[in-house]
Amino acid sequence: MNRLAPGHYREVDDLLAFISIYDDASRTQAFHRLLSANRHLIKNAVCVEAGCGLGLFAEYMARLGAKKVYAVEQNSLLVQLARKRLAAYPNIDVVQAPIQFFAPHEPIDVLVHEFFGQLLFDEDLFALEQLSFKPTHVLPDSGELLCGVLDSSQYVDRTVDADVLEHLKGVLVSGLFPETGKELHFPVCRWQYGQPSGSRSQVDISTYAGDLVAFGVRILHQGREICRAGTCENWSIVWTPRKGNRFELEFVAADAGCDVLFHWM
Repeated sequence: MNRLAPGHYREVDDLLAFISIYDDASRTQAFHRLLSANRHLIKNAVCVEAGCGLGLFAEYMARLGAKKVYAVEQNSLLVQLARKRLAAYPNIDVVQAPIQFFAPHEPIDVLVHEFFGQLLFDEDLFALEQLSFKPTHVLPDSGELLCGVLDSSQYVDRTVDADVLEHLKGVLVSGLFPETGKELHFPVCRWQYGQPSGSRSQVDISTYAGDLVAFGVRILHQGREICRAGTCENWSIVWTPRKGNRFELEFVAADAGCDVLFHWM
């Protein structure tokens, strides 16, 4: 709530973001299930947790029998906390670096990450296209941004009413309404590790009835759902009032993550 020294705001902001992420028990359990299902890849392997935060998944991989785990994190405050938390694990090496600048001296068998933003690409997914090494396996390996077209009468209340929505046309708003987990119906863009990612999508919703549009991420591995917005609190559903039948989404690299450009066509 106050002005901090240049550069320190981002460090503290990242720290608080990770604390809130760890409050999402559904998300953590979903990733633990993913790692447990792939324990045969992790046991006796050299692994990386990219953007490790406090290193929860690095610790879990060590407990699953990994030979070596690199917990890679660029935020200095999180690195200090991770090193303290993981000091009891001699096979975990906490490395301070952006993942795209991490250059291991040995082959990497498994890379685990959680770089999905609320709109899929708006966090750090593109960093995985800039790695200096090629992991044999990436967990999870894919994701998609889902969309739904809905009737706003199911959601408006005394605070967010039709007049408020009128002023939000063209604006993407996170957490605007309570989520049921049933808002999302069809994909508008996808990400698959190892395949070129399209940074721009044009979407036609003319066949769908409704005056409210919802977006949410769905995380997959080998085609199976790991978790999604509406069921994992870490990824809120994003809302906007409908203003037409076609819209364009574009993700543009920024100093941190990506800027999201959205407009009705």
